[in-house]
Amino acid sequence: MERMREKHKLTFIDDVTYLEKWSFKVSALGLWTLLGLYTIVILVLMFLIIRYTGLSGLFGQNVPTDTQSQVEETSRQLDSLSQRTSSTQKYLDDLQKILTDAPFNDSVYRPKADTSSQSYVPDFSKVKEDSILRKKVESQGTPEEAGPIANYDFFFPPVSGTVSKSWNPSKNHFGVDVVTSSDEAVKSCLDGTVIITGWLASEGNIIIVQHSNELISVYKHCSFVIKREGEQVQAGDPLGIVGNSGENSSGPHLHFELWKRGKVINPEEFISF
Repeated sequence: MERMREKHKLTFIDDVTYLEKWSFKVSALGLWTLLGLYTIVILVLMFLIIRYTGLSGLFGQNVPTDTQSQVEETSRQLDSLSQRTSSTQKYLDDLQKILTDAPFNDSVYRPKADTSSQSYVPDFSKVKEDSILRKKVESQGTPEEAGPIANYDFFFPPVSGTVSKSWNPSKNHFGVDVVTSSDEAVKSCLDGTVIITGWLASEGNIIIVQHSNELISVYKHCSFVIKREGEQVQAGDPLGIVGNSGENSSGPHLHFELWKRGKVINPEEFISF
């Protein structure tokens, strides 16, 4: 301890003139004390910086309870939204396949193997009941002969505009494209019930309305939808707003389709746009 208290002179001398610039006396104990105080000051400053700044996250500091709860709740909502979006997309895809009479895999129906047909021999001989049924059906006529939507007297135009692309099922265009202003309201062509509202990557915002006599109307590329699923609508009620949503749209317009019993109908035969 006595040796640590011994004073030592630290002198700074000019390298050329060898003149003493300045000097001071210091002991080993004083030097170590100064170094310790300097270290303590540095540690205190580092603690304060880490404690009261955003650097605390780098060292695994605990997140406040309310913030952690909000993060967990947001994560659960995003997971639920992702599942709902996936199921809705699959539902819309299956419905589109049904409307276009395209094959799709039914996740519910699983037919059992039927081995009885292996030994079955068909009998095409006519019986009395068969003749009566044939006569009754022939007297009523087929649905095509009676007209697909002959029970309707008037269709309300969903929008007023110019038909830019007509109905052409041979090219997979099952409706008409009507060009109009982007703020035009999309109206229901008949009384009915909104059965589907959703969004498809290719078709944008869509609305599907179920009418009487198994008739369905489809409205695509809307900017947004006004009605909700299950709502009752009357002819002329607004369903949404004309837009340019979806990959298959190149400008504000309405794509309008009519379906009955899985068969597509030319809307221009019944509606003047």
